[in-house]
Amino acid sequence: MALQDTIGRWEAIRQRMASAEIPPRKFEKMIDQSNLTQPGRLNVYSDGPAYPVVAFRPGRSIRALTWVLASTVTACLFLADSALAVDSTTAFEVKIETGVVFNPPEAVELHCDIYSPVVRKSSETGSPVILLIHGGAWSSGSRKALGGYALRLARNGFVAVSIDYRLAPRWKFPAQVDDVRTAIRWVSDHSESLGIDPQRIGIFGYSAGGHLACLIGTLVDESIETQAATSLWPVDDLRLHNSLKPAAICAGGPPCDLLGLQGGLAFFLGGSPQQIPEVYVAASPLTHASAGDVPTLFIHGLEDSIVPAQCSRSLYQAQRDVGVASEFLAFEAQGHLLTFLDPRTADSMVDFFRRKLSHPAVP
Repeated sequence: MALQDTIGRWEAIRQRMASAEIPPRKFEKMIDQSNLTQPGRLNVYSDGPAYPVVAFRPGRSIRALTWVLASTVTACLFLADSALAVDSTTAFEVKIETGVVFNPPEAVELHCDIYSPVVRKSSETGSPVILLIHGGAWSSGSRKALGGYALRLARNGFVAVSIDYRLAPRWKFPAQVDDVRTAIRWVSDHSESLGIDPQRIGIFGYSAGGHLACLIGTLVDESIETQAATSLWPVDDLRLHNSLKPAAICAGGPPCDLLGLQGGLAFFLGGSPQQIPEVYVAASPLTHASAGDVPTLFIHGLEDSIVPAQCSRSLYQAQRDVGVASEFLAFEAQGHLLTFLDPRTADSMVDFFRRKLSHPAVP
């Protein structure tokens, strides 16, 4: 799809969202005022082949953040071949393998979807690979939520692996972090069959997924004791001692200072900030900012009232202050949901990984 068509379709989407019963920006303000607990439900449903409609319906009390992110799963399915499309004259053909188990058989079974570019001549070193981590307030969503982003990456020559992880409240922190660590190791261990270069691993995550990506990126140079505080594995576990360092991270709307979020995250962390302040500190990427962090592109809507932009800007600034080559991209007049759906987010992600992981081979 030509860039002009993509922009035109995106503008139509924005106009339709603006005419919904409650516009997304107003809904996000309602969430902010209710400390992430709002009576009602946000639905995103199809009003045609490509355009989602956002409407607010009265209903039972839920975690509004969870439903906002879960709703983007549906929206992504409608936008995967439209707003996130690429120029068909330069795009790779893509092979998709779904439901692949990536964790040990004795553990809770977790799956990933693999999007691989079809290349005529394989590189001796393999293609760069990007792990994708979905959002959903750590308690909902699935790997399918980032299918559009994964497809976009594969069409540009990256191998994209979109993963599931254990969800709260049944599985509390740090189970989710261990699942991402396991996925990174699995990708590296299967580098030959996947056709990837284990030295060129990137991670993309949005919202809760962005938080997990940033936590991995800031923990890689920390002591074993610090890493063990964010793991269910024992301190002498070789998986902690031989952890792999991603080469680049892109995080959209990530909460990086969990102590700064209103209302607490007991469903995810196991208690309030007053009850377990040490867990909130350990789970906050900002805590671990240091010169050895993975270079990160932060993408944030400036009107995001679910995860305020300062949440990621604080980590960005802390990394820049110690010499990490991180970048910050802000979208004016956009909140959490629209920034996720905005094709510029995918454009910026692909461009960042091209620069940091080197441009993949041409089709």
